[in-house]
Amino acid sequence: MGLIVLSCSAPPFLPFPSLAMEALAEYFKVFSEPNRLAVLNTLRDGPLNVTAVVEKTGLSQALVSKHLKLLTIAGVVRRKPSGSLVFYEVISSDTFQLVKMAEELMLSSRRLQLDALAAIL
Repeated sequence: MGLIVLSCSAPPFLPFPSLAMEALAEYFKVFSEPNRLAVLNTLRDGPLNVTAVVEKTGLSQALVSKHLKLLTIAGVVRRKPSGSLVFYEVISSDTFQLVKMAEELMLSSRRLQLDALAAIL
């Protein structure tokens, strides 16, 4: 099986000062929790309030609120008050592209690992 090459319009990865590396690592931590990714995924089709996210994910209200707060603090999601309700929306659709690219890289890496293992066995 061949290597999957993904095209990316971003400039090549350049060495970062240590503070920038720390900030980037903190940003990626936002995407490291499965329930948070589930919450994020519910917002793919547009803004939702906490109740709708709870219904779509099956997570508790407290857990959904916690994850939405963390996503908001990280600048991934924004709050949009509307009367007595607050809706949450993803700030940039590029967020979903980032997650999709990470998933594709992970799957490609796993395939290569399995191929290497199969070659040994």
